[in-house]
Amino acid sequence: MEHGLSTHHRRERTMLNNYDRIADLYDLYVTADYDLKFWEKECRDAGDVLEVTAGTGRVTLPLLRAGVRITAVDVSLAQLKKLRDKAGEAGLEVETHRADMRDFDLGRTFPTVIIPFQSLEELTEPCDVTAALRRVRAHLAPEGRAIITLHNAAMQNGREGQALQLVNEWELKNGNRQLFWISRRYNPVSGIGKSYQLYEEYDVDGVLHKKRLFSPSYRVYQEADIRARIESAGLRVTNAWGGYDHSPLGEESCYMIFELRL
Repeated sequence: MEHGLSTHHRRERTMLNNYDRIADLYDLYVTADYDLKFWEKECRDAGDVLEVTAGTGRVTLPLLRAGVRITAVDVSLAQLKKLRDKAGEAGLEVETHRADMRDFDLGRTFPTVIIPFQSLEELTEPCDVTAALRRVRAHLAPEGRAIITLHNAAMQNGREGQALQLVNEWELKNGNRQLFWISRRYNPVSGIGKSYQLYEEYDVDGVLHKKRLFSPSYRVYQEADIRARIESAGLRVTNAWGGYDHSPLGEESCYMIFELRL
């Protein structure tokens, strides 16, 4: 079941990265599974789960297969269609809502709300992070909990730049070859980065058939800033992990994973 764009308060704001442009290619290059066991453990007996930024279902589908009931939210209509198509092919049911994570109201609460895959970092304005966390709070049942994940800014030093390089290529169903190039820029002072992703499709004769450029922006936040925004949103931290193995959060942790409650 798919629902249209849901808004709570409309206001001028920066645009989110437009994954509609590459929804048909997303599953080719995003194949990460390092966090799936974590989410299965946290959500298996967690009641109805609201997943914010579900995308094409990288986390959603394994949870559905594990018997978890999920309501999936994402701003990309094309990605949600991919999610529903894949769920249907697997004989699974999922309720989807096209909505901006900063500004939506589903009219009900959930015992568990998750924002996986460090997706809060898609919000490069700190006030938008607060807005998204307030939406989490609004959809959280009184005794419920939320889990959000981010990268640890302390571990991002040395990643200031990367030249354009070919990272993968695939053969498409039509016989053409898809090449995936990427370059990154990151400012450790502001925490803002940009990924330049170039997709080139060549036909069987080696002639360039199609080219697409996708340039998503992101921001890696300091722990103190995220904790302040969690508090500002009316939530409190009840657990903080530094990895998907539930290791404690420390200065050398790769991730910041927070369990939140009202």
